[in-house]
Amino acid sequence: MKRTPIRGLLAAALLATTLWSGTPAFAYYVGEEVRIDSGNPVISKAGFDISKDYAVWIAEGEKVITLYDLDEHKESQIGDKQSAKSHLRVDGKYVSWIDSRHGGSDVYLYDIAKKKEVRLTDGSTEAMELELAGNYVAWSGKHGGKSDIYLYNINTGEEVRISTSGQASKPTVSPSYVAWEDRRNGNVDIYYYDIKSGRERAAVTSLGHQTNPSIYDDQIIYQDERYDDLYVYMIGRERNKRLTDDSNEQAYPHLYGDTYVYIEEGALMIGDVDYDDAEELDEEVYDKLPPRIYGDYVIFAKQDGDKKVHLYLYDLDEEELVPIGGLSGEPSQPDGDDRYVVYLNENKKASSVVLHDLKTQTSSVISKSGSEPRRPLVSDRYVVWYDAEDEALIAYDIRRGTQKRVTSSKDEPSDTLYELDGSKLAWIDDDRDLYVTDLSTEKTEDIARVSNPKALDIYGNYVLWVTERSGKDSIYLYDLDDEDETEVRTNADITGASVGDNVVVWSEYSSKTKSYDLYYYDIRRDRTDVLTRWTDGDQIEPQASRNLVLFKEKRGSRSKDFSYELYDIEDESYSRYYWSDDAEMDEVRLSGNRVVWIDNRDGNPAVYTLAVTDPRDDDDDDEPSGDYRDYNFLKVLEDDSFFDIIDENDYEDIYFVFFVGTKNEVSLNFLDALSDADLFLDLVYESGLDNVVIRVYK
Repeated sequence: MKRTPIRGLLAAALLATTLWSGTPAFAYYVGEEVRIDSGNPVISKAGFDISKDYAVWIAEGEKVITLYDLDEHKESQIGDKQSAKSHLRVDGKYVSWIDSRHGGSDVYLYDIAKKKEVRLTDGSTEAMELELAGNYVAWSGKHGGKSDIYLYNINTGEEVRISTSGQASKPTVSPSYVAWEDRRNGNVDIYYYDIKSGRERAAVTSLGHQTNPSIYDDQIIYQDERYDDLYVYMIGRERNKRLTDDSNEQAYPHLYGDTYVYIEEGALMIGDVDYDDAEELDEEVYDKLPPRIYGDYVIFAKQDGDKKVHLYLYDLDEEELVPIGGLSGEPSQPDGDDRYVVYLNENKKASSVVLHDLKTQTSSVISKSGSEPRRPLVSDRYVVWYDAEDEALIAYDIRRGTQKRVTSSKDEPSDTLYELDGSKLAWIDDDRDLYVTDLSTEKTEDIARVSNPKALDIYGNYVLWVTERSGKDSIYLYDLDDEDETEVRTNADITGASVGDNVVVWSEYSSKTKSYDLYYYDIRRDRTDVLTRWTDGDQIEPQASRNLVLFKEKRGSRSKDFSYELYDIEDESYSRYYWSDDAEMDEVRLSGNRVVWIDNRDGNPAVYTLAVTDPRDDDDDDEPSGDYRDYNFLKVLEDDSFFDIIDENDYEDIYFVFFVGTKNEVSLNFLDALSDADLFLDLVYESGLDNVVIRVYK
């Protein structure tokens, strides 16, 4: 292969400079229900915290910190994308954490209002634990085999070592005092530092170990490991009070005002230092990440069956769990495809389109702030929705992470009559003209003038629509390849129609059975027949996808309730895959290889999905397994060794890898990069040259 196209590609890459969500392999859950729980973020084990206005955490697979505005329900990211971070803390207008970016463990401080990050330590000590309160940051630092507590005044920029033992750890700080664990007496005791007087004092020096201190104002709550109970020490009164007294183990207390939370035998508990009784807030919490409390909120973690850690928020005022994260809100209008699920997320502030990737098990908002999205659809690499603010159809390219307006300002598209299959979008405007837009080429074809349209569908090369005239309905089918229109059914009472693999399915009232029955039209054979037999109830609102039909059925003339049924046309039998008996299904859709719906079985609406057949082949090229070597892309360009790597290896074994080490990591084969330079440049731009490697498999 000549190097000319390669050089042109790289020259363009060098001009690019910072998301398409990547595609690690995943298992499809055929026959297994999946709850898409975007209201409880999946987080890393780096810790979390909460304050009056904000919460912080790190999402699983990420290294940036998520800063969540509790009032605005918005997320933002802070910190760099490469370094490991831990011991996240937020208070007032500051966030602090321990960072590895300089090869050690340094303390960083972020000013939320100014959006400015500052490194507080210079690497001379190894920061171990950290706390933040008001204008003070306290941390434990190791140096020369000793561990002491350091205090930083944000207002003055002054740092001072406040412990003297060389055996101090686990600091906790308030605007007036700092407390910590101290081993100077051989066991673990509690000491504190008076910020105003600059004096260090002993708080609790009993036998055994006193651990995990948490301070608020002049009260220090801690765990006494002799009895596995909690105590509170009151500075100034030199008084200890026992808070718990039973055989269970109480651990990891955190104090706010007079209220404290802790973990007891896997349960999240809450108590008050002035009262003896404590009560349970939740059970089976993740005890490796201690809970935190601020005001009326308690933030904690739970681990699911897949060992993923989810973040939860409990509202003490409302006495219930509330959603947390930029995806928090009430879901509606779901749709799905083999790999993706989309839905509309609504909270008090706004509505947004959420895209959930079943491969990476991650969710993201893809609509723009300030828009008014409705009825999102997903198929293959595209998502489409109607924006009521712009009165337009909007398309989102998942692979490129880009959003475009499909209809012009002169168009007036229907906010309900549009359907998507692959890159083909069928839509009807207010003038009742039917169009098909190819999202990959951005070309639009005028198909037909449609009078009184009732329904629309598109599948493969076929577009279907239903019209009404004088109280009777007709079904039309249009072949995009042959540019040919067929009248499938006319002068009937129809309650739904859809097109799938070589078949049109609809529900029609039969005077013979005195019910709505399902019929199908075999496109190749040009033949119509009843879909299912031996039913004495209504069958309505069919949805077709591939060889499957989902419909609502009322079995028996005396039945009042409809149930959902799934029928395999090819096998002429009902599907063996079904949703749970306790499912409370609403807004049900069949698309791609899956059923998606809103479920209220737990009292709160949630998105559920069930794959009912194998997915079609994934468009993404699978990266090979085995040994490989990574080269930094920018470095091999600079030292001119890139072409040596290309010449010495088979092109099929060379991959560009973007967003390395994050959940968004994606690979692109060398030949694919040459054939789709636009995609390659988009990924380089979004990832940044510093985050691109060349991976060569042996």
